[in-house]
Amino acid sequence: MPTTASGKRPVPGATGTPLADIDSFRDALVQLIDSTRRHLHIYSQHLPHALYGEPAIVQKLSDFARSSRYARVQILITDSEPVLRRPHPLLPVLQRLGSRIALKKIQPSTEPSDWEFALGDTTQALLRADHDKWQGHYHSDNPVRVRQLQEVFAQAWLHARPDPELRQFVL
Repeated sequence: MPTTASGKRPVPGATGTPLADIDSFRDALVQLIDSTRRHLHIYSQHLPHALYGEPAIVQKLSDFARSSRYARVQILITDSEPVLRRPHPLLPVLQRLGSRIALKKIQPSTEPSDWEFALGDTTQALLRADHDKWQGHYHSDNPVRVRQLQEVFAQAWLHARPDPELRQFVL
């Protein structure tokens, strides 16, 4: 394996695969879900329909949640208004699989963030860097980056609450 200028071997997947359009994000998300075994974390502004509302992605999330009694999906959103304005295809799945898929809204008092990412187990990360364009990276094997993002997710999850307006759709 080649080394960097410092003489160290690069970490596999450390730079990630660049993504530049919605199709590459869909493909990367499918790959992430397919190779995740236990924990899937999604941190999103409002679960864009173009990605998380795609029927194939909704089915993959449903299949993953039912794949094992240990499989869990945790979703954090910062804004539920777009999800409510145009009902999201993921809401019926949340209703059916509420014990395996949880959705919470980050509280307004929490520091604002424009982060968007999905994490699969302890090694995979899908990051969206530009919210106006579909640009980002997919890391198939980057446990260090995933651990950093899991800490961000865990802290936000602690302070997040189920959205009362979404609860009527999920109950």
